[in-house]
Amino acid sequence: MAEIKPATPERKKRVLKHFVRYHLIRLHRLAEDPKAIALGSAWGIFVSFTPFLGFHLILCTLMCIIFGGSKLASWISSLIGNPATFPFFFWADYTLGGWIMKTLGIARNTTTELSIEGLSFEALANDMSNIIVPILFGAVIMAPLAAATGYWTTYKFVELTRHRRMKRMKLAREKYGNA
Repeated sequence: MAEIKPATPERKKRVLKHFVRYHLIRLHRLAEDPKAIALGSAWGIFVSFTPFLGFHLILCTLMCIIFGGSKLASWISSLIGNPATFPFFFWADYTLGGWIMKTLGIARNTTTELSIEGLSFEALANDMSNIIVPILFGAVIMAPLAAATGYWTTYKFVELTRHRRMKRMKLAREKYGNA
């Protein structure tokens, strides 16, 4: 039986670096229009900021079918929402949503303050509606901002890498011929 290697910080960092690099290469090598890839990526990021856990891939697919975009790019970029990042996304959504509700004068009857340190299942179950509504208000602002940033970044990344690849291919053809 193979020996399991210990999870050292260096190994974790190497695995994470490989994971990110692998998915960036997959995005780069998609044979679709850069705008479609960027739009799909934006939908994946958009959905990651919503509290609809378990439905992210379905929502990505629906958004790409309705509004266009690469489904594969949306699935890859929806990985930005994962168990390590969801607490931060939802905390930011909740904080912004609470501020928006307070500014608009929308009353909140809450007995639970949401914080990452004091987060418990009981608090969520007892005060679910008072937590989900501010998260949805915050997601209305955060998701489009993150998606717009993701669209622009992905588009520039795909354009730049394709331009570099074409340049390398041209140099190789000049050096070695068309064979």
